[in-house]
Amino acid sequence: MKARKSAPARFPPHGAWPGIMRADLAAAFFDCRDTTELTRRITAGDAPAPTAMRGTGSTREPIWALEACRQFITRRHDIAERESSVESVADLI
Repeated sequence: MKARKSAPARFPPHGAWPGIMRADLAAAFFDCRDTTELTRRITAGDAPAPTAMRGTGSTREPIWALEACRQFITRRHDIAERESSVESVADLI
């Protein structure tokens, strides 16, 4: 399979994250500069793998479900557990 060219991260035009994201949007969601950095972070376990593939043949591309990305962040950073124990923002800094 031919490797795809790296694409810069792209934020959604109206500020609302779509329910399904291509690699460039997922890169922005995970604060990566481009899709190459997103791939490195996936390999390191710092970002989730795509939730599905869309298309056929040469148009086949990875996609990420927004809810799966949010759940990854919640698990990765123990957000639910930390919210109950943090008394102020100063505790985080």
